[in-house]
Amino acid sequence: MNRKWNWAAAFPQSCTDDVRVVARLLPRRLFGTVTWGTIEVTFYGEPLILPYRLYLNEVKEEKIQTLTDRQRWILYCMYTRHHDGYIREKHVRRLEQEQAKTDWVLLYLIELTGEYVREILERIEPMLQIWSEEQLRTFAAANKRYLQRIERRIISYWDLHQRRDYPVLWNSDYVGFRIAQYYWSSRAHS
Repeated sequence: MNRKWNWAAAFPQSCTDDVRVVARLLPRRLFGTVTWGTIEVTFYGEPLILPYRLYLNEVKEEKIQTLTDRQRWILYCMYTRHHDGYIREKHVRRLEQEQAKTDWVLLYLIELTGEYVREILERIEPMLQIWSEEQLRTFAAANKRYLQRIERRIISYWDLHQRRDYPVLWNSDYVGFRIAQYYWSSRAHS
């Protein structure tokens, strides 16, 4: 558990200045943790450490409007790690509405696909198609174990939360299985 998080480590170095601007807007917590757990991924050879969960109030809307597109996308990515699923979904929706095509956004979307909220998975599935096969293959080649963990979580959460509605394992009616198959094809070609 961290009282303070190094957000610069959660985004590519090319984003460092913008991350600092956004991090200054985040509400402060005097007591309790800000983040919990870590997720380690490699992004074009650069190791990144994302928080598993974020425990902060949201940034006020008037402050968000002062940010550049890229800074807003960084903020939205940060809040995709929030402990509240409704807040995660809200910020995924904002990434979708603003058509945030910057390749590092993909890292945050992929992590969310290993979670149990079907509505978020349904929103992310078409967003994954924005990135080229080459971008996803490059990510898959550098993060095979990470993607395998995401795929295992998709199966586990299906078993716990979706099996009653989608009783057949690997039936493409369930969005999580379609996403996992998308990852498999990327790994198979990497």
